[in-house]
Formats: sequence, C-alpha cells, structure tokens
Amino acid sequence: MAQADGVVANASGAAVRSDLNNQLAAVFTTHSGASSPSTTYAYQLWADTTANELKIRNSTNNAWISLRGLDGSLNIQDGSVGAPGLSFTSDSNTGIYRSGADAIAFSTGGTKRLEIKDLGTGQGDNSLLWGTTVNPNTNYAAGIQFSQTGTIRVGNLSNCLTCNSLTPTSESAAGTGLLISFRHTTTEDGAAGNIGTGVGGITHNTTSTSYGTTSDYRLKENVVTLTGAKARLNSLDVKRFNFIKNPSLTVDGFLAHEVGGIVPEAITGTKDEVDESGSPIYQNIDQAKLVPLLTAALQEAFAEIAALTTRVETLEAG
Repeated sequence: MAQADGVVANASGAAVRSDLNNQLAAVFTTHSGASSPSTTYAYQLWADTTANELKIRNSTNNAWISLRGLDGSLNIQDGSVGAPGLSFTSDSNTGIYRSGADAIAFSTGGTKRLEIKDLGTGQGDNSLLWGTTVNPNTNYAAGIQFSQTGTIRVGNLSNCLTCNSLTPTSESAAGTGLLISFRHTTTEDGAAGNIGTGVGGITHNTTSTSYGTTSDYRLKENVVTLTGAKARLNSLDVKRFNFIKNPSLTVDGFLAHEVGGIVPEAITGTKDEVDESGSPIYQNIDQAKLVPLLTAALQEAFAEIAALTTRVETLEAG
C-alpha cells in the first residue's frame, strides 16, 4: 500500500526524508491500496485495489467517484434521468444513465426517451423501449417495443402504424406501391442471404389499398376443380351476435370453430386454447378464405338455374 496524509511533519533529516519518500510514493502510485486513504482531499485520486477502480474524491470531500477500471475499462456513474452518468458539457441533462438493475436509458432535456432492459419471459425478454417502460400491448401504454424475440409492439390511442409512400411519378407505375411484404423462410431455403419466399403483401395506388396473398400457379400442384361446394356452403351456420366488449353493436358472422370443420384454412388457432397462465388464445377467421367456396357454390347454383330454365323453356314451347 502506498498512501500518505499529504503533510511532511517537522522532524530530523532522516525522518523528513522518509516522510517525503512516503508522500512521493503515494503520489506516484495514486494512493493505491485496498482501503481508502485515512486523510483525504477534494479531487484526490485513489487506485482502489479492492474494487479494481480508479476513483476521485468529489468536490465536497465526502465521497469517492469511480472513473474507470484499473484494467483500462471505462466506468461511469449511474446517474439519473436529469443528470445522466454520461452527458455533454454543454447539455448536462442529456445522455446515458443506469435506469435500474441491468438496464440503461437515454434522456434528452431531462426526459427519458429510450431504454434497454429485460421485461421478462412472455413480455419480449430483452427489449429496446421507445416512449414506454413496459410492453405497450399488454399494458395499454403508448410507445414502441423492439424485442430480442423478433417482435415489434406499438401502442397508441389511434393510428398505431401509418405507412406512407411517394406518389408514383407516372401512370405506368400506379399499383406498384408495395407498402409491406410478407415472407416465410423454411429450413430448406434458410441459407445465409436468402430472404425466403414471398407469401403476400399490402400494396396501394393513389386511390386504394390491396391486401394480397400468394396465388401464382407456379407455386401449386394437384390442381382440381372444386365440387360439392353447395353442400359445404349450406353447412356454414351464419349467426347474428355482438361482441362482449361492444354489446350495443349486433353483427353478422360465424363462430370460428364451426367454420374450421368446413373451411379449415380460414381459421387460425384451436378451440378453447389457453396460454401458460390460463388466459385465452382466441381463434381468428380470415373471411376472404370463404370466397372460393362461395364462388363455386354460386357456379353450381347458376348451372342448376340454367338447366331448370332450359327445361321450362322446353316445356313452354310444347
């Protein structure tokens, strides 16, 4: 340990020399030691060999401030939203600070803007949070969450997501405005650099929006004509109901699990499914998937009507 009190006492020549050597050793070794020097001064340096940190005494000489590790690593104070541990000399309330255990945050003008922390299993785990401190979906909070599990959650009272693109520069370009592309990657096409197979997208032009799903003939096989559509269509039980959260509005529709037995591709999820906590995982329906069955049933009906019309015309002609 090389520490001293900073004062050379009056003594004999040999004693003064020894005291001077101790003072110089303390200065040259930055008062290194496992415990703090017994005598301290404002702005005094101390190489804390227990914490492996270089520290400086604060201006009021009542606490030590960590500067960096003795191994060369950089340490900063935890700080706060209004006084970040790492800030700018001309803007002291803008910078980076420790917002909690294993969490860092960014503030500007003394207000938290971004935060990186672990929200826990089921909430997205480690996440970048913008304008919120929680999962904005399950907590009804405004803000954006980018999670390490690959999800983006947006919370707001309205207009949670707005997509805007430039107006096509020519009429020939109309209809080519792809706003969102959906792709799916399997283990077969998951090689590095492969972005997967396109399975749909949302496009728009100057007046309308189209929601498309992949339907190219080159992706299909075993193509046959749909038959028996009328019977299947008659099996669909159309209901009138209201949603529990909106009792004043009665609508027409279906019960997902009933449709699933007739047009399974229109339904996602499993009847009465719950998550690990017992909360419901609700089924969804894509009513557009009913269009092929409806079309085929109408075609069958039209064919029957045409046949009946011919018979009637024949009978009437005598």
